[in-house]
Amino acid sequence: MFGSNLQRHLVAAFAAVLMSTVAVGAAIGPATSFATAVVTVSA
Repeated sequence: MFGSNLQRHLVAAFAAVLMSTVAVGAAIGPATSFATAVVTVSA
């Protein structure tokens, strides 16, 4: 029982880290590509 509970917590923690990484990437991705486009146009 303890092993199953521990495994569930580990999977949940891994999923949370993965989702936060995806969320940060989705938020930063467009900003970085926009900044690159601005630098390219102004150069």
